[in-house]
Amino acid sequence: MKRTFGISLLSAMLIMGQPFMALADTTGVKVLNFEDIQSIITEQNIDIQINQNDNLKTKVGYSDLKRNIKDLEDDIDDINKKRNRSSDVSQSIALGAEKSALLDALKQAERSVVDQPTVEAMADIEASMNNDSLMRTAEISFIDYNKAKLKSADISMQIKTAENKLAVMQLQESLGIISSNDMNSLKTQLVDMRTQLESNKFQQDSLERQLKNLLNDQENTLVIGSVPFANENFSIEDVDADLKQSLENNFGIKIKEQKIVMLQSTLDRAKKDHGLSSKEYKTADYELTNATLELAQLKDTLKSNYDTMVDDIAKMQNNLRLAEQNLNDKKVALSEAQIRLSLGMITQLEVDNATTEYQVQDNAVKTLQIELFNAKYGYNWFLKGMPWAV
Repeated sequence: MKRTFGISLLSAMLIMGQPFMALADTTGVKVLNFEDIQSIITEQNIDIQINQNDNLKTKVGYSDLKRNIKDLEDDIDDINKKRNRSSDVSQSIALGAEKSALLDALKQAERSVVDQPTVEAMADIEASMNNDSLMRTAEISFIDYNKAKLKSADISMQIKTAENKLAVMQLQESLGIISSNDMNSLKTQLVDMRTQLESNKFQQDSLERQLKNLLNDQENTLVIGSVPFANENFSIEDVDADLKQSLENNFGIKIKEQKIVMLQSTLDRAKKDHGLSSKEYKTADYELTNATLELAQLKDTLKSNYDTMVDDIAKMQNNLRLAEQNLNDKKVALSEAQIRLSLGMITQLEVDNATTEYQVQDNAVKTLQIELFNAKYGYNWFLKGMPWAV
């Protein structure tokens, strides 16, 4: 089954600019391209290095197991020889206790060898999940930064328009046309907009710091570029195949499957060591049953999230089309306002208002394009195993 989300011509003509290349200029400053994020994270992010070292440390911990087993077997063999040679009862008892402890250690070591592939597989999965989470977090910070930048531009334009309107009202007040009370509402709006602008710029700066920290750009040499063109259709060739791929790759599901392998081994050992009626066996059986139910629940949730994600992408595309139509209407209104101004039918302030409305709607279209771009990348990450919510 194929699902296609077409991006219209206006969507393709994203006015935000061509994708930036991360090339250094003469001052050493680099413009960060969205497509460069993953490679920079891989090379420079400290947490990536920590994840890799933690993963290697897990494997190092198991590297000496077989040698330890051989040493334990040799120690047990030595005790057997001593007991055979000894006629001292107290010494035999002490050697027996020592042998019992060694046998317990040997059993645990042998079981660790059996568990080793599962433990290493879980470590690999968790390391990959942590690394991919860092990359996706950086991508979202990049996208959210661009959205905040557009919002700041919107608020700034609205402030400028309100300031122009206030200047006209102040002139009218000086001529006795209006009272000062007529301006109070606009002054309050201006205060609110300036507060919003300050808050939004603070958020924008915070996103910039977060992204640069993830990229380990301590010297602040990177300048965050724009989101690339949305210049191709977003087409899902085979929904069923994609859903199957996401089920196979999902990190949470893979980790749960490995835990079930461990719990099955625990159950088998409890059965061997304590019997079917033992508390240890029953506890292990409950834990395995719950883990199996949780796995089924994870798969059902993933399927539901996938359907929701596909529906959301379709809604985003519809919202974008409506916003583009509204933008065209604003463009026509602006053209009409400019003609009416040239005929002396309206004031420059009214044309400024129409210009601001057009520019704000233009930025609204760009924001929706960014969100659709983000949804496309989110879909790709979902197929690679990342949770839907990321």
